[in-house]
Amino acid sequence: MSTGFPSDSAAAARIAAGLQNAERARRAGRLPEAERICRALLKEQPDAPAALNYLALLLRDRGELDAAREIFLRAIQAAPRDAPLHNNLGNLERRRGDLAASEKALRAALALQPVYAQAHYNLGVVLGELGRREEALPHFRRAVEQRPNYVEALTQIGVAAKDGGDALEALRVFDAAIKLDPRYFDARYYRGMVLTAQGRLDEAIAELRAALALAPDNPNAHYALGNALERASREGEALEEFAVAVERGPAVVEAHRRLNALAWQMGRKDIAMASYARARARVGDRPELLVAEAEQRLMLGQAAASEDLLRRARDVAPARGGVTELLARALMQQKKYDESIALFESAIGDEPRAVAHHQGLAETLLLAGRPADAAALIERALAIAPYDQMLLAYQLLAYRETGDGRLGALGDLERLVGVYELAPPPGYASVEAFNRALAEELAVRHTRNAAPLDQTLHGGTQTPGYLFDRPGRAVEGLSGRIREAVTDYVRALPDDPAHPMLARKDATFDFTGAWSCRLRSSGFHSNHVHPKGWISSAYYVALPDAVADEAAQQGWLKFGESNIQLGERDRAERTVKPAVGRLVLFPSYFWHGTVPFESEDARLTVAFDVVPGQFSGPRGTPGY
Repeated sequence: MSTGFPSDSAAAARIAAGLQNAERARRAGRLPEAERICRALLKEQPDAPAALNYLALLLRDRGELDAAREIFLRAIQAAPRDAPLHNNLGNLERRRGDLAASEKALRAALALQPVYAQAHYNLGVVLGELGRREEALPHFRRAVEQRPNYVEALTQIGVAAKDGGDALEALRVFDAAIKLDPRYFDARYYRGMVLTAQGRLDEAIAELRAALALAPDNPNAHYALGNALERASREGEALEEFAVAVERGPAVVEAHRRLNALAWQMGRKDIAMASYARARARVGDRPELLVAEAEQRLMLGQAAASEDLLRRARDVAPARGGVTELLARALMQQKKYDESIALFESAIGDEPRAVAHHQGLAETLLLAGRPADAAALIERALAIAPYDQMLLAYQLLAYRETGDGRLGALGDLERLVGVYELAPPPGYASVEAFNRALAEELAVRHTRNAAPLDQTLHGGTQTPGYLFDRPGRAVEGLSGRIREAVTDYVRALPDDPAHPMLARKDATFDFTGAWSCRLRSSGFHSNHVHPKGWISSAYYVALPDAVADEAAQQGWLKFGESNIQLGERDRAERTVKPAVGRLVLFPSYFWHGTVPFESEDARLTVAFDVVPGQFSGPRGTPGY
């Protein structure tokens, strides 16, 4: 509350007494009475800063933000050197969505009163929301220096450490905050998120449940708990948490995405994709909900439904980014190529360096029978992203369709596909014994009933997350043998600085993802490439007897055929027969898939992607 009072001591006393009565009424829930008292005081002293401040706070709490702003400005005009008034105005401006005005008011408060922990904290929050986190951190630190028990500011220091990748420091700070106030929700919530990222899932689940005990209706905490449970392979519980998250927060888009993706993988088609319509019935046609549903329906091949959702999103928010490209993809899937091309070209005009727009236009031009135009476009796009695996994959197709002689070097299936027979790791008597043990470890990871929405697996399941994150003995042994094979493969590659794969040759490499696939009878991988890799793979753990048929080639790995069905030339150019213990390595931009098979036995594999050097991003299961 402002400390400014009228100069007359008797009037100041009446204002102070009146505000005490107003505060008692407010605490008792008699808000109209509190406002009447305040306005009566202002009739006597129209420029009393304390009364103006109190009235502005009442109006703010009632949601009358513009009216509250006018009152705060009157108070500041009456007492321009009152730092708390500037602080309160700064908080109001943030609530109104004007972060620039909020920053200005909070800096004015600190200029008047540098030792002001609350204003430092508030300014740190605003700077963070403006994306200036490096500037925010010193203000949080000053707030804690000035008020050592300031748990909110201390928690924000922990959040900064979390966002900066320093998990140990983040946990240290969150522990200190929880020691100060065990009931502070944010500290427990963020601590749970850090523990999840570290793979300490039992601790994370316990911490997030403790956070939810403090704020049972918080949708983000339910979503975070769902993520931890899903990573712990407790899918049923995770599904329940995601469902609660979208019920408590119908606009929490990521919760919708995870709920529907997990429901699909668990075979719960009765609930998959239903959350979006329920949410829109409650909060209206929010563009973020329309776009999220459209994305997932595109993954399911429901292009017409996706188009309808995206057109509604454009009507609601014409300037929203990303809608044009998605709509172009929906039209492409429906073979409305002219409309799709026009939209992709418009998207490129708006964002000329957005590689995804170029990828989509290249695919559409190929489908529309314009391979020369596609080749020219890809050349321009590769100047922006020379190692983009999707662009290189489309370049292979454009070269083939136009008869370009450079196809041979870019897509050399004999030179660039490596086949290795991996010896069993120490402690295993034979290849067969090792892979039986490996199959047993993988079995407990295959906890889902259907393939992920965003991947190329049909008639099977795929392990979630990063396979090598929590390895058992056999998985750990496999990762060691894989590293040896990749090292040999890279060493044998020729040096060619002009080649988009060979130019990246590096003795060091790192995994971006690793996973296992289990195909049932009639299962297969549709043709695809690996956008997040440099070198990709297939390792065979268990195989059906059907793969032995050299003529039918059931379950075999095939190279060279795309997923967009360009005609007679679009067919497999090399196949590799699977064998237990065999590892196949190849450039990530190579089109590859599998031949379906018929058998009562499953086809069990491990796959991974690597990139040159060290990888610093989150490892997981890429969308294939």
